[in-house]
Amino acid sequence: MKLRYFLLGGAALIFAARPALAQTADAEEGSQGIADIVVTAQKRAENLQSTPIAVTALNAEMIRDKGISSAADLTAVAPSLSVTTSPASSTNMQLFIRGIGDIDPILTADSPVGLYVDGIILGRAAGSAFDILDLERIEVLRGPQGTLYGRNTIGGAVNLITAKPAEDFHATLDGSAGNYGYYNLKASVDTGNIANTGLKARMTYLHRQRNGYVDDVNAPSHRDPGAYVLDAFRGAVSFESGIFKLDYGFDLSRRESYAPAFQLTVIRPDVLEYLQASPALGGNAPVYSPERLASIALNQGKMTDRVTGHTVTAELDLGAATLRSLTGFRRWSNRNAQDDLDGNSGLVGFTVSPEVLAPPYTFNPLGVNELDLFSTQNRRRQNQFSQEVNLLGNIGDRFEYVLGGYYFREHSKEYNPQNFLLILPSPVPIPLTPDVTVNSFGVQLSSLTDYDHYNKSAAAFAQGTFELTDTLSVTGGVRYTHDKKHLVQRAPFVRDLRASYEKVNYAFSVDWQATPSMLLYARTASGYKAGGFNARSVNSGFNPESLTSYEAGIKSDWLDRRLRVNLTGFYATHSDLQLQQLQAGSGGASSVTVNAGKARYWGIEAELTAKPVEPLTLGANLGYTNRKYKQFLILDPVTDQYVDVKDSARFMIGATTTISAYAQLDIADLEIGRLSIRGDYDYRTKIYYHPTTVGTPYNDQIAGAPRSLVNGRISLTDIDLNGAKAELALWGKNIFDKKYRLFGIDFGSLGFAGNTYGEPATYGVDFRIKL
Repeated sequence: MKLRYFLLGGAALIFAARPALAQTADAEEGSQGIADIVVTAQKRAENLQSTPIAVTALNAEMIRDKGISSAADLTAVAPSLSVTTSPASSTNMQLFIRGIGDIDPILTADSPVGLYVDGIILGRAAGSAFDILDLERIEVLRGPQGTLYGRNTIGGAVNLITAKPAEDFHATLDGSAGNYGYYNLKASVDTGNIANTGLKARMTYLHRQRNGYVDDVNAPSHRDPGAYVLDAFRGAVSFESGIFKLDYGFDLSRRESYAPAFQLTVIRPDVLEYLQASPALGGNAPVYSPERLASIALNQGKMTDRVTGHTVTAELDLGAATLRSLTGFRRWSNRNAQDDLDGNSGLVGFTVSPEVLAPPYTFNPLGVNELDLFSTQNRRRQNQFSQEVNLLGNIGDRFEYVLGGYYFREHSKEYNPQNFLLILPSPVPIPLTPDVTVNSFGVQLSSLTDYDHYNKSAAAFAQGTFELTDTLSVTGGVRYTHDKKHLVQRAPFVRDLRASYEKVNYAFSVDWQATPSMLLYARTASGYKAGGFNARSVNSGFNPESLTSYEAGIKSDWLDRRLRVNLTGFYATHSDLQLQQLQAGSGGASSVTVNAGKARYWGIEAELTAKPVEPLTLGANLGYTNRKYKQFLILDPVTDQYVDVKDSARFMIGATTTISAYAQLDIADLEIGRLSIRGDYDYRTKIYYHPTTVGTPYNDQIAGAPRSLVNGRISLTDIDLNGAKAELALWGKNIFDKKYRLFGIDFGSLGFAGNTYGEPATYGVDFRIKL
């Protein structure tokens, strides 16, 4: 009810302001206002301000000004968007929109937020934070996109669109250098239209590297946590002749990196007492802190990621319709030699054989040994093929449509050993030296997750828009999806599981172009996240989850296009949530996934851009999401009974409130070039990394406190170098060196929990030369 009154009140305000907007519409075309952005969020090119969905878009200039180079940099791009990376890998990214997302990097888990590169979905969140060359546009669609985008987009979708070959010859050299040994070199060449044949090509090569930003006392700087070396290549070819158009894209990247430093934040008292005997036994003292540490001792190995992608888009103009084919093939491989998830090395302690854990419970002392609280290795591979066919056309002057068919096939595999320490109380004190007696003993254990996973999906969809009048339109769409999943597992369970699911989703909207400068719309849509398997879970699978959303929005330009105000209000119901519970114990770190939840969401989103005077641009966005579980059943490891913790359960990662703002001053009259000064601000409220304290008792202690980040950039562009153009920029990120938590893991019954932290203050210089 409150949301309805909010929307009605907003509509009344807009109607009262119509005369002012009409004056805006009559402004002469030559006025310098806020530029339009063309988006393809609905499968066809449209003006952002005329697209009746909640979508945020950034063009190439905006992307460069904000310093975005990979999907992991998307934080603060749009309202209600949160991004983080997991401790086990710098390329495992989690996207949350309107509080909806998933944190499990296992390859059998689907993300409820779709990430697309040139129309091709990335099937796994693991490995998705790779650097993307030649970003031309970013589109963030908020809310379920079940009709045009299909399954696994109940939270929304993010489209990353790369640059196509240019009509004319160009060559560009970009370079950067900064603290922590950072440097970057990128070269791009456009051939232009080759001999007027309609054939064009673009090639880009990138090398980027940086040392780590936390000192690992056991490693040199180039192997410190956060260090990486990246080499990437992208090639694009376009051909156009008459009614036929073809685009081919190829990308290849290799990244060698070291995971962010994971440090212990809290240790259970009995575990801490056991570990504090280490110095007296010849080892290191345990290290833990609720604050970010500048140096740490780790046993960490190198991670290697290789990504290859092919995309072919073909279009045939049939006159009243366009036939489009979109074909994609992608391959990703990852090897993690060693990831240290205890933030310590050189610990020693008294251990006994694992025989003590099973009948006849033999107590076989092994003496004092080096301890491994928790570490993991991994070998993962994934490849996917997708084919989509669209027919886009018009019937008469008032009806336009999109018809489509979609097929997706995927194979992924993982081999994941884990090593960990289980500390148990001793019934009697254990004297180890004349000066050292302990009341606990350690059992060094290991586990293995080993499986192949196969995934197939097929869909058919249709969407049409009918103009009832010149200013009033209705849009309706429907999609049928059929999914098949197959898990072949060798460890820790030997099993062969198969499942199939099907779902029909819909979307319906009404939009009214109240004036040439204002669009009002209302929309309802449903979304579907596929069911499947958790290879770490003892249960045999989980069912799909569904979400239905209702939203209304206003897109408006004011004051001769010097003020842009876009507002959205939404309400959503979420059923059959696939809820996870982390379980760490004698079987390692695992999670159980069951359909045990229901939730509702409502919120508001605002995006504002203003040009009060010609050189100055101001922008801000706000996202607020009110979330409440209606049901949250979870297995209590103490009682082995399911309990409903809906009143105390937390929503993970996605912040309740996100705020970002920027100011940019462009001074175009300098003799040597154009000077720009820009500042960016990014704020989010407190976030949690687990949904409850049942099984993860330190969830509240490792939560991420509210944080604010400030970035800055000063650039000088349009520098004339005898016909070539040059740019020079100074930049800083997190310039006030805010210490904030990026991720957290509570190992529950193992007796400790910890965090990774965001990057400290970084700064550097960029240059560009363009021919």
